[in-house]
Amino acid sequence: MRSDRLYFREFGEDDFSLLYSIFSNEAIMKYAFMDKVDSEEDLAPYFQNILKNNGTTDNRFIFEYAVFDQTGRQFIGFADAGIVKKNRDGGSAEIGYFLHPEFWGNGYATEIANCLIGFCFDQLGVHRVFARCNANNTNSEKVMIKTGMRREGEFRKVRYKNGGWDNELQYSVLVEEWNPTRAKRN
Repeated sequence: MRSDRLYFREFGEDDFSLLYSIFSNEAIMKYAFMDKVDSEEDLAPYFQNILKNNGTTDNRFIFEYAVFDQTGRQFIGFADAGIVKKNRDGGSAEIGYFLHPEFWGNGYATEIANCLIGFCFDQLGVHRVFARCNANNTNSEKVMIKTGMRREGEFRKVRYKNGGWDNELQYSVLVEEWNPTRAKRN
């Protein structure tokens, strides 16, 4: 999968260090639903599940990508899309993204989110795509707004981080609202 500036590919056997560089980074995981991992051993089972899932073709529900610049040399971050509910008339999918801090503020998260939304509508055939973020993560909320998502609600005290409970925001976009041309301009 490609966008204007980015190249997405599934994780391979030699990519553990890439995944670990995301999930072990304190700044990246500050607002994430899960806590940062403290050792490679903590992340190894998740990495093995990713590799196993990559080989699945029938009834696949989760798609996890390493995101690079267009040359494929500079690792930018992690992106995923997961089907939550699917039937013959559509369904719902959730997207997520984590970027290395040196790439924050350059529009990459919005570009990743737009690409994932397009993938969910065009390839997965869902009718609704949503994303969630910690209510304190105003930058992630801005990304969802820039993609054309609308706020659905705020879930009170559902994320436990740093010894306290945080609220979570949820945004979504419907296939009939999705305008990739408009989204690209944001």
